[in-house]
Amino acid sequence: MAQDAPSSPAYKTHTTFTHKLLLTALVVILLAVLYIVIKLAFQVLLVFFAAVLFGILLHGLSSWLHRKTRIAYSWALGLVCLLIVGIAVGGFLALGPSLSEQTQELQQKLPDVLQKLEAKVKTLPMGEQMIKQLPTQEELMNSKGASFKNAIALFSSSLGALANILIVLVIGIYLASSPQESASGVVRLVPKVHRPRAREVVHVLRFTLWGWLKGTLLAMLVIGTLTSIGLMIIGVPLALLLGVFAGLLEFVPNIGPFIASAPAILLALVEDPNKALTVVIFFIAIQSLEGYVLTPLVQKHIIDLPPVLTIMGQVLMGIIAGPWGLLLAVPMVAVIMVLVKMLYIEDVLEDRSIEVKGEEDAIAQEEHRPTPPEEQE
Repeated sequence: MAQDAPSSPAYKTHTTFTHKLLLTALVVILLAVLYIVIKLAFQVLLVFFAAVLFGILLHGLSSWLHRKTRIAYSWALGLVCLLIVGIAVGGFLALGPSLSEQTQELQQKLPDVLQKLEAKVKTLPMGEQMIKQLPTQEELMNSKGASFKNAIALFSSSLGALANILIVLVIGIYLASSPQESASGVVRLVPKVHRPRAREVVHVLRFTLWGWLKGTLLAMLVIGTLTSIGLMIIGVPLALLLGVFAGLLEFVPNIGPFIASAPAILLALVEDPNKALTVVIFFIAIQSLEGYVLTPLVQKHIIDLPPVLTIMGQVLMGIIAGPWGLLLAVPMVAVIMVLVKMLYIEDVLEDRSIEVKGEEDAIAQEEHRPTPPEEQE
């Protein structure tokens, strides 16, 4: 059979199909590359945002110490850094042995706890079917190869986390050492006519994040302490470890407390269902104290995040960026809310009736600072 001539309809159809196929493949490749680039850029953005939070924490503590003692800000920053290191080392030396002992105790008790829990679940309706759906211990450790791969993945992720933490610490200290220069660098990216407003927005953002940090750290300390004491009184094993766990997870509101309560409830359930009910009531009381007393007391003049918007932000950030996104979702939502209110509602829509908590206080605190010459009109 003779081949189709270049001008024949069959040849043109074949050429058109080939071009479309190549174009489709090129578009798919470009989209895949774009997705990878955006994901990497977003991860870098999250690390930098965490560094900004750490810098704001150092700046807030150093400014407070500078105002109270009248020592130079640089000396105050150095003292704050030494104080944080001292608290970390002291806490590790004081609580480390107990936490290590309780962690080992948890590892020893875990198989027995799981067996007792499995026996209790089997007594429930549909309990047998529920157990059958769960993987067995043999399936969880089905091969040495899988265990080795999991160990390598854990080691790699741990190295990545340590590298990110180191980056956060270094950038945070740098930002705290020169807060005005850092803010001015952001403002200089804006046209001169809008720089005064840009400075106001930067001040409000810093004020908002500092307020959120103060409230969150106070809640973490109070919740962790009360949880340990309460679980000790109730008689739940590993109370200190569970209290530290609850305090750390308080950094992730709404979702963290539910995760923190699960191991305490399970341990109590294995010993006595009535004790488990007491633990449930105890955690409800703790979260009521945090929601109705601690948060309004510290943050009522600083930040106001609707719970629905907060949870949506946490879910979305958790899906996009994993643990980093979940940890930083709430402060990022706070930043977005401030930007929308100040730049869109107030400036674009010219609606000044909207309340931006902390706007007046933040601007008033910075009015005494001279405006850099390069930002003056």
